[in-house]
Amino acid sequence: MIFKLVRWTRQLRIFFGGSKDCEAKYRLFQIKPPITAGEFRLRLIPLCYQYNTFSHAFKGQIWTVRRLDPDGRHQYHLRYYKDGWVTGHWEVDWAVDATAHNKSSDIRKLTREEIRELKCALTK
Repeated sequence: MIFKLVRWTRQLRIFFGGSKDCEAKYRLFQIKPPITAGEFRLRLIPLCYQYNTFSHAFKGQIWTVRRLDPDGRHQYHLRYYKDGWVTGHWEVDWAVDATAHNKSSDIRKLTREEIRELKCALTK
């Protein structure tokens, strides 16, 4: 029951979500032609990404995933949009420090190597 409620509220957040303009600075690359959300998910499973249930949703976003960093304190967070754009960043894991996460403390863009790994997995 709780999972259904979370899923339903997520759909509402996506429908009413704000502009994705604030995510523009974290744009990584565009997948052409766009793949389905299911294919996005399947291609990232080998890299240990999981669906991110509670993240903020932006208009046009169809999927969001996260992967824990081996340091145990941070996470990689990716979003996928219906136009094929992938955005992503590295940040404090909300389960470790929700206040720092919500204040966007210790957030950074992904490195070239991290982007290359994702691009290889998603555009094969």
